[in-house]
Amino acid sequence: MRFWFKKKIHARNKKETIAGLLRLLYFRLVIPVLRSVDQPEIVARGVMMGLALGMTPTVGIQLYSVFIVWWLCRYVIKWQFSLIIAMAWSWLSNPITMIPLYYLYYITGRLMLLDFDGEQSFKDFSQMMSEHLTLDGGIWETIVEVSHFMLEQVGTSILVGFIPYSVGLGALGYWLSFKLATRYAVARKKRLAGSRDKLKNPDLEN
Repeated sequence: MRFWFKKKIHARNKKETIAGLLRLLYFRLVIPVLRSVDQPEIVARGVMMGLALGMTPTVGIQLYSVFIVWWLCRYVIKWQFSLIIAMAWSWLSNPITMIPLYYLYYITGRLMLLDFDGEQSFKDFSQMMSEHLTLDGGIWETIVEVSHFMLEQVGTSILVGFIPYSVGLGALGYWLSFKLATRYAVARKKRLAGSRDKLKNPDLEN
């Protein structure tokens, strides 16, 4: 699996859809984790918060919500996470993925609420979203538009259905990114130590 992933990341055929998507995800999401100078704990918290907030039904304003939460955590609660990492990972929820994600939240919410009456198909749901959500206004107009859609068009199902994904992916993201960032930080320290030893003792290269 790892070999296949690396092969796709470095594929010469840049027009290949899968290769292009994997490269985009790799350089936009994974590289910031590996190259961050923050401690692995701070990096992992950034991934966790980015996923947790990005999976909320707030497409169009999620970057603002990430910044507000970061500011409150840093200066009020005194609990830090990487703002850059969080913003990068919140990007997984965007206007392109919005309709599939919202429909997933919609179906999940209805299951959680045991509401099986009048369930909409994906086609009808997509059409309804296209008609009622434009996300063309400012931040306040977007908030009002999204809130109106949630409460008056689909009820509370989306507001309930996003919770398992926000919490679950946030926790999974923290665990995986902490392991990855820790492993990379250890390897970087070893490389730096080896470079210093070679500078002090040039004979080691022979």
